Amino acid sequence: MSDIRFGIIGAGNIAREHMWAMYNAKGVKCVGVCDKVYDRAVDMVKDYPDQYRVFKDAKEMVESPDIDAVILAVPNYQHNPMFLLAARNGKHILCEKPMAMNVRQCEEMVEAADKYGVKGQMGFCTRFMREIEALKDHIDAGNIGDPYFGIIDTLRSRGAPTGWFGNVEKSGGGPLIDMGVHYIDATWYLMGCPKPVSCKALNYHKIENRYPKNCDIYAAYEQDTVYNVEDSSHGIITFENGKGIMYQASWSINAPWDGIQCMDVYGTKGGVRRHPLKVVRESVSGMTETTPSYLDKDCFTNQHEAFGRVIRGEEESRAPLSQGVTIQRMLQGLYESARTGKEVTL
Repeated sequence: MSDIRFGIIGAGNIAREHMWAMYNAKGVKCVGVCDKVYDRAVDMVKDYPDQYRVFKDAKEMVESPDIDAVILAVPNYQHNPMFLLAARNGKHILCEKPMAMNVRQCEEMVEAADKYGVKGQMGFCTRFMREIEALKDHIDAGNIGDPYFGIIDTLRSRGAPTGWFGNVEKSGGGPLIDMGVHYIDATWYLMGCPKPVSCKALNYHKIENRYPKNCDIYAAYEQDTVYNVEDSSHGIITFENGKGIMYQASWSINAPWDGIQCMDVYGTKGGVRRHPLKVVRESVSGMTETTPSYLDKDCFTNQHEAFGRVIRGEEESRAPLSQGVTIQRMLQGLYESARTGKEVTL
């Protein structure tokens, strides 16, 4: 079959990653870009002359017969309206994380996809990392037994991004919904997506957007002077059958290092770690550690190719919208718990 033709809605940082990955993907191709700031989209495609059409806005893009599917690479508060617009026009949709600003918006998006007969997939790119795929293969093969607990640290000592990220009305939250969501989702995915039961969280607003001179700052294209989200979030999510995930996520915290990325999953027969990649098991000689081998491939490219196969009916989605709703329910519960100081039933 011919390549699935994608348009990218948004021309910010994440959109540029999607475009580069699509350029190298098989079975899918990017044919157009749009942004509410037209010149930003023009700038995004300048290094790819004559390959991409710049649409004047999202409406023109989704109404074009030259577009089969879209990637929503816009700020979080725009996910729901852009999804509904694309669905009404019969376009398949890859939606960046988080799915929306609240659970009701997510449910509305699922209903729209069903109503208009389009396929949707969540942009949980971590699921498509080759090392995560390797660990999933070991878990699915029973090599660690029943996975029952996960521990996550995704910490920056400094690094609050500028722009809309810091405005809760546009982002929905800070490092939990921005960074933590990736690791919570990937760990939940490795554990087999058990049903969430409850959650408890602590969010802190102690440091805010202070930028020491030796810090690299991620700058959003859509600027905003408001900063009213958490600096760090710490909590636990419990699932059916006593399973759980404990996490920490920060943009700003006074740790003596920067860029901690830790993800462990413990099972009844063994465990897995992402950083550094390990499978741990008990053997006749005692505890052993092995490093799975895998073919390296950009996770965005892998994600796009997989969604192309979903659209063509060749496989089921690895990151379905229904699981995006469940992740949103966890995030919403964690923010509610941090606000009230109480455990929240999910």
